[in-house]
Amino acid sequence: MESHVASTASESLRKRLGRNPRERMIAGGDPVRDQLLVVDDDASDRLLIRRLLADGATVGLKMVEAETAQDAVEMLRTHRVACMLIDHVLPDMTGLDLLNMLANIEPVGLILVSGVMDVSLSRDAIRLGAHDVLPKDDMDTARLSLAIHAAIGTARVRQQMAEHSQRLELFFALADECRDYLFVIDLSTGVVVEANAEVRRISGTDRSEVHGGQLSAERIFAAGPTGWQRLRASIEYYGQATVELEVFNGPGRRMPIEIRARRVTHGPRQYMICVGREVSRERGLEREVIRLRDPDTETGLPSRDAFFGELERSWNWAMNDDTALALTVLAIEWPDHYSQETRSLMLRQIGQALLANVRRSNELVGRLDQDSFAVIATGGDELVARKLADRLRMVIRGACSTDAETAIHPPHVAAGIAIGCPSDIGSVSEFMDLAGRALAAAQQAETGHGLHILAV
Repeated sequence: MESHVASTASESLRKRLGRNPRERMIAGGDPVRDQLLVVDDDASDRLLIRRLLADGATVGLKMVEAETAQDAVEMLRTHRVACMLIDHVLPDMTGLDLLNMLANIEPVGLILVSGVMDVSLSRDAIRLGAHDVLPKDDMDTARLSLAIHAAIGTARVRQQMAEHSQRLELFFALADECRDYLFVIDLSTGVVVEANAEVRRISGTDRSEVHGGQLSAERIFAAGPTGWQRLRASIEYYGQATVELEVFNGPGRRMPIEIRARRVTHGPRQYMICVGREVSRERGLEREVIRLRDPDTETGLPSRDAFFGELERSWNWAMNDDTALALTVLAIEWPDHYSQETRSLMLRQIGQALLANVRRSNELVGRLDQDSFAVIATGGDELVARKLADRLRMVIRGACSTDAETAIHPPHVAAGIAIGCPSDIGSVSEFMDLAGRALAAAQQAETGHGLHILAV
């Protein structure tokens, strides 16, 4: 019954407090606190403490008094209290109940005073935020002075920790809104100790799993241990590094990101702070520039020189990241009755259709020669490359169906695909030769479907 009454009183006082005093303090600045609040309904006990204070128990603290917990809470709203001496037995609640409420509300020093001392009371009081428990019958100036100043110091530490925690919460809330990939790795273990929402999404983890040490750096990178060791070697040698690695972005999907990492030391441990940005977004902008720079005059596609320049860049990137590269060559075989004027008109339409359909940031289409085109695609596999080639063959045939005659007799489109890692192929010229052999096989009559893949 007594605990229920005390609980009801505590809830009533919480409502009367209104806004969290700690929030009030942080919002309005840190006020100068120069008062000691003594909460005790016994006038003789308050007089004793006043005499001890007069003997030098505190320096620069003015004593103010409250007889009940309710009065104490009201005074916290209007006074500059630095520390509270709380009697364990109060008219409206126990000292422990008041501690339980104040420990998470007000950043002031808290000391419990009791006429009866026992181990369980001291343990509960300290657990609830009190710095110390003082006996009424054995209180002197030296002990009171030490307890008050230590309690004020503890309150300041609590306040700093609360502000630090609020800043961290704000930081992680902003980090979760960021589209970049933010994560921190313990260099000694390779465990990700913090990760924002984007990293948790691509790794399929939640925050509790990350904080539980269940997300390893190897799990983030598509190259697994190889990707992690490459990043770790760079950061250990240089202290900071910028590397491009692939991460998984869904079942069977890979995505290149540029990681900027820096090594930091905190205490005895070293960490790597990483910020990753999706390369495809930047590469997509770069390739839009390539599409517009020195275009082929007849089709509007990137010219042969522009296409081979991008092929070289894609080759070097895939070589560094040890990832696959797909090259699809599409060749048109015109019906004999097509005039040169008809072919020129269709080539312009084909160029527009290919530009409209090859829009992914990891793909680029260009013109190779008079009647052939090529597409570079980074990442992926044979199935993805085959689907892309089939779609583009249909795009070209559809662009050529301008009337009933061309719809009945469209041109034949053959596709040859070369796919593999640059380290397994050898050179760009060998890659082109591989795609040429695949195209030649696709153009043979016995293939029928007009598509052939050579994978290394």
